[in-house]
Amino acid sequence: MQERYGAAKPRRRALLIVATTILATVFLGWLAWAVWFHSNPAIEAEVTRYEITGVHDARVQVAARIRDGEVRGSCLVRATASDHTIVGELNLSVSDLREQQGRWIPLRTERKATAVELVRCTEHGS
Repeated sequence: MQERYGAAKPRRRALLIVATTILATVFLGWLAWAVWFHSNPAIEAEVTRYEITGVHDARVQVAARIRDGEVRGSCLVRATASDHTIVGELNLSVSDLREQQGRWIPLRTERKATAVELVRCTEHGS
């Protein structure tokens, strides 16, 4: 068999095991970091209440939790009509969220909205 297929190379096998172990360790470390990072966002917010106050107006209350004073970012609030088209958007910065906590925030719309939702919050670099 050795003449036909060649002799086993123990060095090559050991190198392959070490490289595989290192690669698996790096991947698992990255996976743990990604899970931790995405489960602990810098900005968390939700719409607590909204009211449609007119054909071109709505208002919304947003509750926000911001990790610390150094966080910079924004949250996008969107108003939609009965046919699910977007009729208004409002981008709230972190300072707006802190300032307007528990207050009604006006939202101008193109036509009558039927729902208001918080789409996403994004952290911006320093």
